This record gives sequence, C-alpha cells and structure tokens, in this order.
Amino acid sequence: MSRLRMFGSRLLGLVRRRGGDDNLDVELRSHLDALTNEHIRRGMNAEEARFAARREFGGVEQTKEAYREQRGLPFLDTLWQDLRFAVRIFAKKPGFTAVAIATLALGIGANTAIFSVVHSVLLQGLPYPEADRLTVVWSIFSNEGRGPASGPELVYLRERSQLFEEFGGIWAQSGALTGEGEPEHVRLGLVTSNFLSMLAIKPQLGRFFLPEEQGTYSAKSVILSDALWRHRFGGNPRLIGKSVHLNGNSITVVGVMPPDFKIIFPEGSSVPPDIDAFVPFASNLAEDPRDQCYIRVIGRLRKGVAIPQAQAELDSIATQLRSEFTVFSEQALGLQVVPLHGDVVRNVRPALLTLFGGVSLVLLIACANVANLLLSRANERQREITLRTAVGAARGRVIRQLLTESILLSCLGGAAALLLGSWAMNLLLSLRPAGMEGLVATAFNLPVFGFTLALSVLAGILFGLAPALGTTKLNLVDSLKEGGRTVTAGRQRIRNVLVAAEVALGFVLLVGAGLLLQTFASLLRVNPGFNAQHVMTVRLSASGVKYQTPESAIHFFRELQKNLSATNGIDSVGVISHLPFDDTLPNWYSYYWPEGAPKPEQNTVMADHRSILPGYFASLGAQFVAGRDFDPIDAQENRPIAVVDDSVAARAWPRGSAIGKKLNVENGNFVRDTVEVVGVVRHLQSHSLTDPVRGQIYLLYPRAVRAHMALTVRSNIDPHTLVGLIRREVANLDKDMPVYGILPMNDYVEKARRPARFTSTLAGIMAVIAVLLACTGIYGVASYSVLQRTGEIGVRMALGARRGEIFAMIMRQGMLPVTTGVLVGLGLSLVLTPLLSRLLFGVRGGDSVTIAATGVLLLGVGVLACYLPARRATRLDPVAALRYE
Repeated sequence: MSRLRMFGSRLLGLVRRRGGDDNLDVELRSHLDALTNEHIRRGMNAEEARFAARREFGGVEQTKEAYREQRGLPFLDTLWQDLRFAVRIFAKKPGFTAVAIATLALGIGANTAIFSVVHSVLLQGLPYPEADRLTVVWSIFSNEGRGPASGPELVYLRERSQLFEEFGGIWAQSGALTGEGEPEHVRLGLVTSNFLSMLAIKPQLGRFFLPEEQGTYSAKSVILSDALWRHRFGGNPRLIGKSVHLNGNSITVVGVMPPDFKIIFPEGSSVPPDIDAFVPFASNLAEDPRDQCYIRVIGRLRKGVAIPQAQAELDSIATQLRSEFTVFSEQALGLQVVPLHGDVVRNVRPALLTLFGGVSLVLLIACANVANLLLSRANERQREITLRTAVGAARGRVIRQLLTESILLSCLGGAAALLLGSWAMNLLLSLRPAGMEGLVATAFNLPVFGFTLALSVLAGILFGLAPALGTTKLNLVDSLKEGGRTVTAGRQRIRNVLVAAEVALGFVLLVGAGLLLQTFASLLRVNPGFNAQHVMTVRLSASGVKYQTPESAIHFFRELQKNLSATNGIDSVGVISHLPFDDTLPNWYSYYWPEGAPKPEQNTVMADHRSILPGYFASLGAQFVAGRDFDPIDAQENRPIAVVDDSVAARAWPRGSAIGKKLNVENGNFVRDTVEVVGVVRHLQSHSLTDPVRGQIYLLYPRAVRAHMALTVRSNIDPHTLVGLIRREVANLDKDMPVYGILPMNDYVEKARRPARFTSTLAGIMAVIAVLLACTGIYGVASYSVLQRTGEIGVRMALGARRGEIFAMIMRQGMLPVTTGVLVGLGLSLVLTPLLSRLLFGVRGGDSVTIAATGVLLLGVGVLACYLPARRATRLDPVAALRYE
C-alpha cells in the first residue's frame, strides 16, 4: 500500500510541477540569502559573500534535479523533455532529418513487408479449428511419394488408427451448373461427409453433410461456397432446401460455407483453394478398387499426440495393409503423415527465410548509413555537448538524450516504413507464387505493427549507440578550446568501419541477387519441350447425364476438334486430359513396365498418363524422336497403341528402339492394358521447368475416356475472336456445356516461372537499395573528410602540393574502407551463398563470374562516390582554406 501511495504522490507531483518548481525556487533563494548574510556578518563584502554562499551550497540546478526525482516520475519527466528537445533539433536540420527518415524507411519498410508475408504464411496457423492437430496423410508407392489414397485405404485407416480422432478426404473435380442463366463451370469437391466439419466450425447457412448422405451412388445434396451462392443465386437465404441442376442432376442445397472459408492444401495435391461446391462421395469407399488411388486424405490427431507417434502407428498400419492385400504388397505401399500447415508452406519456406535474411542485411546497411549521418552531426554538436557537461550534466544523462533522438528518428522512419510497406505488400501480392494462398492484402495486422515498432526501437539503439558514446567521450578543456570544429581520429575510424560494413553487407546481397537473377534467366532459356506461342487453351467438362456413355463424350470431342480444325486461321487443334503446368485437376500417373518384365520389376517405376486425340503434338509443336504420331484412323478404330516420351523409352528399353515394343500400362478404366509403342516424343515439362519429375505415356482418348479435357488451339486469330469462335462451336454441339479455363499456353509457362520471379525480383530490389545506400555512405564519408580537412588541404597546397597529389590522397583514403568491405564481403559470400543452393538453377552458389562482377561493381561505385569530393578538394582556394580554421 505504501508503494501505491508513493506512486500516487509522485504522479501528483508530476502533474503539479509548475507550482512545485516555484516553491523550490523560493526555498533555494532563501537558503542562499541566509548563507550570503552569514558571510557578510563574518566580514566579506556582498560580492564575495554571494560567491562563497554558492560554493558552499553547491550546484543549484543539480539540487533542483535531485528534488524533482524525489517528487515526481523522473523517467517520464526527462523523457518528455528529451522528446521535445529532439523535435527542436530535427526541425533545425530538415534536410538531415528527411534523408535519415527516408533511409530508415527503406530498411524498416522492406523488413515490415517481408515480415508480414512470413507472419501470414509461416507463423500464423491455418484458419481452421485446432489447425495445429491437422495433418496430411500421403501414400508412398515404392519410390514414389506424396500420392493419394484409395477408398479402402481411407476406410482401413479409420478402422485401425487409435491416435487420430478422424480422417477426411477430398477429390477435386469439375462440374456444370445449368438451369436458369448461362451454363456455368464450377470447381467441385467430392468429399467425405466429415471433411468440411474438420475445417470449419459451422456453415454460414444450413448444415454440413450427414453420414448417410455419403455412398448413395447419386449426388442428392450440395453445399455451396459463399462466392457461388452470391454471384449465381444472388445471396438468397431461402435457397436452403431448394434444388439446383448440377451435371444434369437435380440436387438439394443443404448449406452455404462462410465467406472466408477456403481449402488450403499443399502444392501438388491438385486441390484448388477456391472450390465452388461440395458433394459427398457417391460410391461406397470400402468397395472401391484397392489400387484406384485418388483421395487426398487429412487427419486430426488426438490431443497430446506428436507426429513421430502418429508416423509409427501409420507405419504399422501400412505393414498390415501389405500383409493382408496383395495389391498393396506389390506396390510396396507406405504411409506418411506430415502437419498440414508445414506441408502447405514447405516449398515457399526457403525463399521466404532467404528474403527475410536479405532484408535484415538491408536494415543493417541503413543503420550504418544513419550512424554515419549522426557522426557527421556529432562534430557540429560537440560544443553543445561540452557546455551541457560543463554545467553538470552526467554522461549517462547526455547519452540518454542522444539515444532518445535516435529512437525518435527511427520511429519516424518506421511510420514512413508502414506507408512504404503497404506499397511493397501490393508488389508481393502481384508476385506471390503457389503456396502463399494464406497471404492476403490485409496482412498489416497487430503483430506486424508490433514488429515494426520493436524493429524501429531496436534500430534506433543500434545506429545511435556508437555516435552517442563517441560524442560524450570528451575532454572538457580541450573541447572548449577547439570550439567543436576538430574531428577526432577515433571518430573517423568508426566512420570508415561503418562504410566497410555497408560495402561488405552490400556485397553479400549483390552476390545473392546476382545468383537468383541468373536462375531466373536460366528458366527463361529452358525449353519446356513445346512452343507455347500462339496457343490458346480451353477447358471443357463432359460430365453429367448427357455423357454417361464413353461414346457420347468421344463423339463430342471428335466433332468439336473437326469443326475447329476446318476454320480458316486455325493451324491445329489438340485435345488432352492434362495440360502442362496445370494442377487444378488430379494428376493421372501409374506404374508401367515392358511386356515380359519379371514380377519384381513390374511395380517400380511410374509415369504420367495422358489421354489425347490426334493433333495434340502438332498444336504444341512437340518434337518426335522416333516413330509417328497418332492419326485419325487410330482413334476411329481405337487401336491399342501409345506414344511415349524419350525418358520412358530410355528406361524401358535402354539398349534398343521402343518402336513396335509392347508396354503394360493403366488404361482409362484404371485396369492394366497392353499397348504397342508407335512413337517417341521429346519429354514435355509438365510439373516443373527444372525437374522432369516423371516420364509420360500418351493414350488415345477412346481408350482412356476422361470427363475433363482441354483444347490446345494454335492460331494466328485475335484471341478475343478465337474465344468467341470456340464458344459458338461448343454451343452448337451442347448448349449446356460450360467453357472455362480460357488461358494462353504462355500463362501456364509463366506460372511455372513465378517462384523464381518472386525471389529474384525481390532480391534485385534489395540489392539496388543496398548499392544506393552504400554509395551515399561512401560519398558522405568522403565529403565529410574533405570538409574536416579543409585547413590541412590549404596548408598542403600552400606548401606546394600539386592538385593531383591532393586528388590521389582523398581517393586513396576514401577507397580504403571500400576495398576492405569488398574483401570482407567476398569471405562472407563464400560462406553464405551455399545456403541458396535450393533456390538456384543453372548456376553454382560460388559462381566466380558473379562474385567478380559484384566486386568490380562495388569498387566502381566506390570510385564514383569518392570522385566528386576528391575533385572538389582539388578546386579549393588555398587562401580560403587557410582561413577555414
């Protein structure tokens, strides 16, 4: 209670400070007057008595400060004083203040923008209830990981697992909404009845699926996304319980998901985030073929269960599956469990952490630059600091004042950084690659503001501490004699060290940016195996009651291809099940082996299977290595033939030709089939520009009928005209068929380059900022050195020194810290650049050309920054220079 009473008394004293100061002045004057009168009575005159009284009493101002500390809250009191004084100091030097704030805004703003991404993507959990217990369960087939599960596999997991509360599954497909209005394509999620309840607390309207609605062999209920509900049905709340026409069937709307709900699944799972509608699995999963794997499985761990425990249980379950079922044994089935959030960000984590390290270096360079600016002002404020110390200010008090100025300056830079960071955030949003679906435009939240504030305070202490300590370490007599005009050698050394640090950190950033830019340039030169120029792609979905027989779908696509091919201006038309670099639909891949392969070699290697019609390779400009393409007769007679890529051919028949050989593959009905190889085409990059991933096997569409196909149309027709033409031809054949996914093939290639573009662009921006900051730092040190040595230069010139010698002296002294920084940066880059190896393609981490070019660039920047001050020094008038002191 006494402490609370004391705090209240101090707070009251702080509020009533003016009255207390007046009373204190009266009391101190009375004490001084009494002492003065005592000395007068002892025989001193009035003047001597007054001085004697002051000597005996001690420092009046120190006494006042001690009294104030006892009466009020000294920290808040002095802080307010320091802040007001700092504002007056900054107002007197608006140019210095603006440059310092702009420099800090660059450093802090870059950190704020990247941290907002790191927080949204890496640190913030997924927007699901108890998201930390959600996991992804992948199937492993021999050497092929991250695969989907079959229906029986999922059922078996539910029955045998003790460490998981529940399992759910999803399979992304496409559908068509018909009825009122134009036919509309919808991204459809086929799910287990509990899948949505695992990811959301409750729907916005209606209910989740009931267990009995799954496995009825016909879709009877649907749950809509908020976006589809609003734009297709006008947000009608009375839609619940009403019927809509999906894929030609009338089904009942039982719920609408919340507005912010989205599916966030790992890259490569073929589950898009913006699914429009959900329906329960129609089949009885337990009765599905055991090797028909298509379901993406998630699980919720029981509380307290760790991933290693869950993995041990899944290993045991996989062993049981292999022992009980021959098909799982032949495929060497394994199971892997990983945290859902960790798996979602696994591909973007290295790039984000690298960029976060890069912006940290930018901030350090900015701090070094501002520290140099403060050191430049330190000599101007030397007399002020000397006088404050002479009248009794303690060194700690002066240091606190100077640090308050630095922190206030840094906080002003942080405020400007928030504005700069919002612009940078828009840039990040425009460049974001796959895996950053959690990043949204409103990422500037309370944690980001807190980070910016903490970083501003830390930066203020970092760049303000050295100048504050150096400025207050002085000899009063010498400082008062010098009048604050002479710079100490120690301070100049600090400035040179800061410049060397800027150059070294800039060297590391430039090398990293150079390597990432070379990676992106290498990706631009990669030949994906096809020519994407002048190719338009269109997706179509032949699903629903109209296409329940394979013949109806075959007839539709063959007629559409024939009609479009006959149009003037269209060179070729292809039809394929899976477009390169398009992962919006589940991939189709399976085992293959040459005819006659022994049993141990039959389920060891997988290839991507593709369903096509003749004309696809011509539409993409693919190059045949051997054999021939499919022809219309092949499709018409549904011949058991295939075209394989060169990687499949080389693996299956390494010592001979593949043409005419037989291959065991999986056909469109997911059963084993034997086909004859009639052609070998060069591999088409399908998943990544830098990794072949798997070989490819192409089957005729009549032999591998798929509901969801795509057109590849090579044409010189204007894209808008071409799209209209395609829509008309589709409508002529089926007015209820939605046309969607209309994109140039180039867009898919650019999507594959986006991760490299993201990192290289941001690294390049950071490198440019680093070079600009280093250049201004070098220039500032050289200019200030010339200013401080004006008198010395005048003496040298008066004694006969030539202008060339003065120029060389300034250049030599200015380039010394630059050269030192380049050498230190070289060593740092050799240590740090190997950390970028996961992000590089087509270039080594220690690339000598990049390192040499960076060194030359920074030395050139140093020469340029030192040239102007050195040239100015040679133009000094010796007489004026001698008068400077």
